[in-house]
Amino acid sequence: MSNVLDLNKNLLPSERCIFCNKKIEEIGGYRIVAQKSKGISLIQGTDCKVRKDHSKKIRLGDKTDCYAVVWGKDVWDESALRAVEKEFMNGHHPWFCQTCGDRKCAKCGFPLNYPMVSDVIHSDGRIAHCAIFPFNPGCCNPECECTALGILEKER
Repeated sequence: MSNVLDLNKNLLPSERCIFCNKKIEEIGGYRIVAQKSKGISLIQGTDCKVRKDHSKKIRLGDKTDCYAVVWGKDVWDESALRAVEKEFMNGHHPWFCQTCGDRKCAKCGFPLNYPMVSDVIHSDGRIAHCAIFPFNPGCCNPECECTALGILEKER
């Protein structure tokens, strides 16, 4: 394992969801790194602000001032914390899927087309925020009545 992380470089996403261990190709949707209720971030410095809502700070290596910060009530067991540390130390950013992040269709359970109020990590390591918009994004299941196409047909 490396002891040097470059915070100025985009880390590519890890291969699998930190909670269910599935690849994004198996699940569909987006890779989520942060929400209000739970998340994962990489920070530098010992006097960093740690969220008050059930957060934990993990030092990444012996000779570094880089830390992984995770937050969320009752979601971070020892196995998940070790996996977060391992992924960051191997130069990848951990993430969780929309199913584990509860950004899924209420009818069929497939991921929504747009995971509102979530920070997502793209394949190239860029992290973007999905804001709240007043629309129904529909789900990505073509057989569900909530699919975006189904919603558009109902609104006509």
